[in-house]
Amino acid sequence: MLPPRLGEQVCQTLFGYPSFFAYKLGPQIPFRSVIFSFSTAIQLLLTMTRSALLLLLGSSFLAVAATMEGAIVKEGVTQDVKMYHGGGGPTGQTVAGDFLIQHSDGFKGAKRVAISVFNVAFPGENSLTANMHAHNNIAVYHNSSTLHTVLQGMDQAVRQRIADAAYANFVDELKQAGYDVVEREELARLTPEYSTWTAAPNFSPGRFGTYVAPTGRAVYFLQGDTAKRDVSGKKGQLLSPFRALDRPQAFTRSPYLAYDGKLGIIAVTLVVDYGVYSSTGETKKLKVEPKVDFLPGVTVQSGSFADTATLVEYWGPKSGGFAAIAVLAAPVRSDQPFAEIAGGAGEVVVKAEAVKFEQAALEVTHRVNAELVAAMASQR
Repeated sequence: MLPPRLGEQVCQTLFGYPSFFAYKLGPQIPFRSVIFSFSTAIQLLLTMTRSALLLLLGSSFLAVAATMEGAIVKEGVTQDVKMYHGGGGPTGQTVAGDFLIQHSDGFKGAKRVAISVFNVAFPGENSLTANMHAHNNIAVYHNSSTLHTVLQGMDQAVRQRIADAAYANFVDELKQAGYDVVEREELARLTPEYSTWTAAPNFSPGRFGTYVAPTGRAVYFLQGDTAKRDVSGKKGQLLSPFRALDRPQAFTRSPYLAYDGKLGIIAVTLVVDYGVYSSTGETKKLKVEPKVDFLPGVTVQSGSFADTATLVEYWGPKSGGFAAIAVLAAPVRSDQPFAEIAGGAGEVVVKAEAVKFEQAALEVTHRVNAELVAAMASQR
């Protein structure tokens, strides 16, 4: 029989909800009160093993991804992102400033909140490849452009100070916006389960480099944080279906904290990068010359729903287990000079001055925190 948890994963991936009733009732019901799981219906219809089903799903996702042209990225902004405006509700998508928002109704009524996760990720290197595969009646054509960048001159102490300052500023922004912020110790008292979560070591490697928690807090990975960063030129399309099946503890248990503590739970990832990228992606158009560019500058990195970077997730006490999500869709970059740039022929070495990097990082994280909280509050 199909394991119930896997059934929920299948429904979450295909429909955005792990159960039929959760889809119908959305955030009006607590997650643990979902009576009928769509996985039960799947069990009645299917007798496949877990591995066989994953193989089938994996093959289907790969087949779809292989037929998709990679997204074009201009100065860190993923182009041609389709948004469905005015939907609202559990499946609604909207835009608030530089943020794409999904399940926008989930932010409504937020007042008393606690932060379960606050991770600041620092990429140390990146590689990108843009490809052109085309053919006509005469010949097959292929061309590609590659770029590898690496950051030097940063140490753990600088990253820790940036993470500490970013967190303190985020809490201040929440309070200024009218939120009542519950401290970590009070959250642990209200929801004893929180103290039992398994944390990753501070400065752990992840999809976006080194992950750092503010002093006194711990690193808890969210969906896809332990995956490898996609450098295929497809901008995450190839592997994102499998990241949708990722269910880290902080993601699956945060709604339980919200329900038990009768408050809103916030999880944040800030990706503090050292530049923005442009790419023609992967195309079948013969006239498109593949190209990858890099513009140095301390940047809070953006993404899309298919390949998230900086984001906030929120669960209310009656979320039904489904997060309201705000994803930064346009990078926030500082013009402050911070490094010497060396290299060539597809290789770029960014030799940072730590003090200047830190100053620029504080500038952009404060700007993003203000935008992030404003995006949340706009849906309240």
